[in-house]
Amino acid sequence: MRRAFFDSRQPVSGGAGATLDRRHFCASLGALALGTACRIGREEAPFPDADAPTDMSVAAHGSGNATVVEVRWREAVDGYGKVNAAAVRAMLAAAMGRLVGDGSPFAEWAAPQVKVGIKVNSMTSQAFTHPEVAGAVAESLVRAGASPSGVTVWDRDTASLVRRGYVIDETGASGYCCLGTNLTDPGASKRITVAGHEVVLSPLVEASDVLFNIAALKDHSMAGVTLSLKNNFGMLLSAMDLHGPITQGSGCEPGISDLAARPEIRGRLALAILDGLLAVCEGGPGPADPAHVFRYAGLLASRDPVALDRRGLAIIEARRALLGLPPLAERTAPNPSPPVHIENAARKGVSPV
Repeated sequence: MRRAFFDSRQPVSGGAGATLDRRHFCASLGALALGTACRIGREEAPFPDADAPTDMSVAAHGSGNATVVEVRWREAVDGYGKVNAAAVRAMLAAAMGRLVGDGSPFAEWAAPQVKVGIKVNSMTSQAFTHPEVAGAVAESLVRAGASPSGVTVWDRDTASLVRRGYVIDETGASGYCCLGTNLTDPGASKRITVAGHEVVLSPLVEASDVLFNIAALKDHSMAGVTLSLKNNFGMLLSAMDLHGPITQGSGCEPGISDLAARPEIRGRLALAILDGLLAVCEGGPGPADPAHVFRYAGLLASRDPVALDRRGLAIIEARRALLGLPPLAERTAPNPSPPVHIENAARKGVSPV
């Protein structure tokens, strides 16, 4: 499918009535990257450890398409959030070998003509999709036969990607593409109806034949948790209308489960992955009290986003219990935030058959 990109002849808003052409806009992103002394997750004191194993461990939960493979290894990230890219690549290989099979586990999605979108979570938080994780997936696809120009790591906003350490590349010259929805042509967006609201898909969804959803492992003040299902909200130009009456405990429903069931997303999903290198059990989705951040040093993958999110929820709930925090279904501040969307998505047929 043809990728629809931002027209370089069009101005980009620079605030206060100013406009920037693409060259100056990208230059400003470079300055932003240089001016960011560290990514969220680099603190003065180490984050609490969650007993990650010294030797890599590989475990499988469930069976069939609902199998969730969980790989943990303390070598992947230190207590200050510094990521070991080589360890991450080894963990991904182990996860995919168990989930898909040894040999070339990415081959089924890596034909040169196939366009692959890799949706990440680059929101400001200690828990986000690390570029080392997304990059390992992208590079694995290219090694398996995908075209560098046909693999795109993306999120809604380019600036947030830069702040998290991603390198913007619209051509694949660096090995794969990386950009935000705001660098695409909004005229190529598709309007759909979700939970009774008209919303607009990112053009990068429609430009993809298959999608990899790489989410973070953290709680959410409105939805209970923000894992792979909630990460779909970033596939829209705006998801504000889908949060529902949050003060009444909507849990962002039925927006999350309805969107996950849409054929534009469900029909394209290849794998759902959780970046659990650092995780947050209270205070998400934004920056949390460091006491509620923990070094899980994990990577989880499944063909089934519902099964994956059930496992992610269990990890967060276990950490909350260890710290004496109430279950998410009983939390009342800052909003009631029951994580009901996971089972709602199951009832709507989001899981692959």
